[in-house]
Amino acid sequence: MLVADATVHAPWIADTASPERQRARSAWLTNAALALLGIVYVELTRTGVHEFHHFVHGFSESVFGQLMLYLGAIALVERSPTNRWTLPLILLAAFAARLFAVAAPPFLSSDVYRYVWDGMVQAAGINPFRYIPADSHLGFLRDAAIYPSINRREYAHTIYPPGAQFLFLLITRVQASVPWMKLALVGLEGLTCWALMQCLALLRLPRERVLLYAWHPVCIWEIGSSGHIDAAALTAIALALLARLRGRPLRAAGWLGAAALIKLYPAALLPALVQRRLVAPALLFAALLVGGYLPYLSVGRGVLGFLPAYAREEGLDSGTRYFPLAWMQRTFHVSFAPTHYLAVCCIVLVACAWWAFQQGRSATGAIQGGLVLATTMNLCFSPHYPWYFLWLLPFLTLWPWRPAFYLVLAVTYMLATRLGMPGEPLYRMNTFLYGGFVLLLVLDAAGSRLAALPGWRRLRDCLPPVAQHEPQSAASLQESSS
Repeated sequence: MLVADATVHAPWIADTASPERQRARSAWLTNAALALLGIVYVELTRTGVHEFHHFVHGFSESVFGQLMLYLGAIALVERSPTNRWTLPLILLAAFAARLFAVAAPPFLSSDVYRYVWDGMVQAAGINPFRYIPADSHLGFLRDAAIYPSINRREYAHTIYPPGAQFLFLLITRVQASVPWMKLALVGLEGLTCWALMQCLALLRLPRERVLLYAWHPVCIWEIGSSGHIDAAALTAIALALLARLRGRPLRAAGWLGAAALIKLYPAALLPALVQRRLVAPALLFAALLVGGYLPYLSVGRGVLGFLPAYAREEGLDSGTRYFPLAWMQRTFHVSFAPTHYLAVCCIVLVACAWWAFQQGRSATGAIQGGLVLATTMNLCFSPHYPWYFLWLLPFLTLWPWRPAFYLVLAVTYMLATRLGMPGEPLYRMNTFLYGGFVLLLVLDAAGSRLAALPGWRRLRDCLPPVAQHEPQSAASLQESSS
């Protein structure tokens, strides 16, 4: 009788074993673990901004720790139950880490001082492409906070395109300071995250996957800490992706035009994101570029600013910048002219653009085409600054292609070490960086044969799975015949 009463009056025993209750408890465990990872992640940001001069046991150690936490958080979110509090936890930790980076003075790059200066010059009614900062005509703008830290102030005109110049003017009208400039760019990152979450919802993927962008250390250090204007270009790219997934190619072309007016390289993405009819989007894209440059054409060819001299300074004309060219010369001991190398790169990029244009007929194909185009450009020009890899992240959030995912992870850490020093260390770093990419590319291509191997399965499980989902409303995301 007592046993029967216990059964009747204790129905909660069965409830606790229900799948819904178990999933709810697991979700709270996920959130607790994620909160712990986030706290440590933010703490590594706090220590990183104070330990940057200790490369081996300071800044680089903080970056490495963040990368490990980042991978752990991805595995946790991808493979564990979540609830409605998981996404706010992800965004809160991402914002907190950026606040520590914003509050500290920039130390990896001084470009942000030029941003503030260009905004001040425009506010004074002067074309920012007309004078170098050291010119006597701008003497009345010099101060103790901005002017002394401008790089190349004695000989270089500004290099930043009109879209970036407009943002510099707009942001500095609130406050002409480095912390405010960095905070404004972090605010644009918030818009980037919103656009990516909308894209994830359209692709029927969990919005928590925005963690792939929000927690990536390269964003913390190159946007939050250094304040690179690439953050604004990423916002425009993410909005272009959203427009493409909603089946609006003209709007996608417009956002790509805005991105190219901020940083020129997003122009390469046009074939991937405009769907099948290219003429109207291409005309809109070109009109935006021309219209953006018109207000600054009073200086004539000077509107290009420091760009031609920068190409010479970085070895783009001599060929010393290109790692594939240097590798071929060292490995095969053959002389290969930079012009011939660039011709080969143009052929490769045109072929990739045509392939991406064909892929762009489907929503997921457009994402894959854009990522392959962006990755190919980085491989051809092999930049040795980590912020030039940022534009891969919006695509990787939606389609974590492992070779490109490795590329952005590896460059984030390697350039935080002494391997980032010019000369032989940088060549050695590029060997590890691009050699690892090629290795993963080969393994990825042979993945169907390796899938049965236990060792490869464990390695594969360390990275997020590649999205294979089609959009929720395929008809609205595919190109219509009209």
